[in-house]
Amino acid sequence: MSRWIWSALLVLGPLGGVGCDHAATTRPDEAAAPGPLAAAPVEPIAETPQPVAVRINAEYGKHDAAGWTKRFEHDGREVYDRRHEIVAALGLTPGLRVADVGAGSGLFTRLFAEAVGPSGRVYAVDVQADFLTQIAARAEADGQAQVETRRADQRRTGLDPGSIDVAFLCDAYHHLELPKTYLADLHRALVPGGRLVIIDYDRSRPGTEAWMKDHIRADPPQLLGEIEAAGFTPTAVSLRLEENFVAVFTR
Repeated sequence: MSRWIWSALLVLGPLGGVGCDHAATTRPDEAAAPGPLAAAPVEPIAETPQPVAVRINAEYGKHDAAGWTKRFEHDGREVYDRRHEIVAALGLTPGLRVADVGAGSGLFTRLFAEAVGPSGRVYAVDVQADFLTQIAARAEADGQAQVETRRADQRRTGLDPGSIDVAFLCDAYHHLELPKTYLADLHRALVPGGRLVIIDYDRSRPGTEAWMKDHIRADPPQLLGEIEAAGFTPTAVSLRLEENFVAVFTR
């Protein structure tokens, strides 16, 4: 499918459900208990790190989780302003297992926990330990026992094979230093028919500032092409944002 045709299809249809019998028949407490980061060895993929991602990721050591939370959760940031609309569009139902990959401050982790309820599971996945500490503390305070943190690295999510129904990356894909390697790990973590949801900045839109074009390494067609090449199938979606593109794939 042409990348430009695919870009147009992004706004045509509803996101719909997970689209697999596994989610309807298997409860989270019946699934295998998630293991540690090193529990699932993977075949290494020959890949050169993305220099833009390496550069921007170096910034995260300069602020603590509280400081980043102020930068992530404020009026005027599109994904924050439209967070409830985004979650509603996912059509999450009680009992689903969702991975918030690149969870950051935990904004969507908390909302996903509400959507999937006590019978579901939300994995907050991040490279930064202080983000995960903050998320775990907030989940305990809010009584969201369905939230579990997973420490990732640039090669692995820390998720077990077949352990999630939905993987969600919001403004996180452009931070992947080894996208082919990481996508392969996400592919393993998703059940057959599971969904991969990507929301990220669209640097190709008119009026994008120079710093954003320098921050994001590629336009949407290239990024979407990488995901398709990793074995994911694009699915039309209805949600449309102004500053970000939205894409949904199935495994």
